[in-house]
Amino acid sequence: MKKLKTTILTLILLSSFLMIFPATTSSDIRVKPPAPPGRNKAPSVTITSPSDGSTVFGVVTISITATDKEDGDLIAYIYIDGSFVIHTNEYLWDTATFVDGLHIIEAVAYDSTEQQGSDTITVTVDNGSPPPPPPPGNYYALIVGISDYENINDLSYCDEDASDWYNYLSGIGYDSITVLGDGHSSDYPKYDGLATKANILYELSILADNKGEGDTIAFIFSGHGAAFDRTQHVICPWDTSATTWDYDLYDYELAPIIGGTNAGNIFLFFDSCNSGGFLPELQANNPVGTVYVTTTCTAKGYGYDEPAYENGAWTYWFLDAGLIQGGSGQLDMEGNFDWAYSVYTHMSRNDRPQEWDEDGSNLFYLI
Repeated sequence: MKKLKTTILTLILLSSFLMIFPATTSSDIRVKPPAPPGRNKAPSVTITSPSDGSTVFGVVTISITATDKEDGDLIAYIYIDGSFVIHTNEYLWDTATFVDGLHIIEAVAYDSTEQQGSDTITVTVDNGSPPPPPPPGNYYALIVGISDYENINDLSYCDEDASDWYNYLSGIGYDSITVLGDGHSSDYPKYDGLATKANILYELSILADNKGEGDTIAFIFSGHGAAFDRTQHVICPWDTSATTWDYDLYDYELAPIIGGTNAGNIFLFFDSCNSGGFLPELQANNPVGTVYVTTTCTAKGYGYDEPAYENGAWTYWFLDAGLIQGGSGQLDMEGNFDWAYSVYTHMSRNDRPQEWDEDGSNLFYLI
């Protein structure tokens, strides 16, 4: 009887307990409600490297941290100077592909609700960029062609040589060309006076003076040439004498004028007998600029005509056939010389064209 009362009492107490603490289900468990609209915070974005206001060069690592309270770690979008670059938190930036100066780096990240966080820094790129190139130089030429001499025997096609050189150089951009010739001024497309010794020396000094490293000068001669006592060599101006050498222009007179110029590029072309004899004096007076010289022959050789083409032989093959007609397929003087030399027909030992390429590493161009 006592046991039965105890059992009934236990059931009554248990029933009361269940009424006070009812059983729970999964739907009864409390969870954190989503943030109401307007309360979700934007991502936090920080550019950790490089530092704001720093100076950078070479390859620089751009490092970013981007986190969101709700979404965790995020991946940022990197912009440089307003242009999208890449979607990453670490980027190797080659600053050499940008000009020196101020540049803006921006990192932007978005959370799942499209809220945006960003960070912006400014850096200075300094790769020691070379200074801008100097302004383009000018191109100057002095052309001398003498067919009809005052005191000695005449030649046939030197005025045509001068005319062809003038037309070619003016056509490729030479902006200052002086032409000296014989007494038949109408035979030249441009005529600036008689090719006397005094006039040639005067114009040579103008050609060489007040030039800079960006300038190119060219001296071209077609006419008589000779050797004096086999040791000194001359070109023969229009007023050359038949009885004295005083009116000839010697190698030792021309070479110091060319050697004293500050022009960056110097081109000399001789179509005259014994013209190879000018090379030693020119080499001894080597100017600061780059020099290219070609002559029709050696110091003991002769120049020839090409009557079928109405030119001096070396002028025709080097200039007309090689450069103007494009026979050589080359615009550099070295390549054009090689082709013209290979087709030149006056190839006795002393009559072979000569070349002095002062800079053996780089090709020489007239423009």
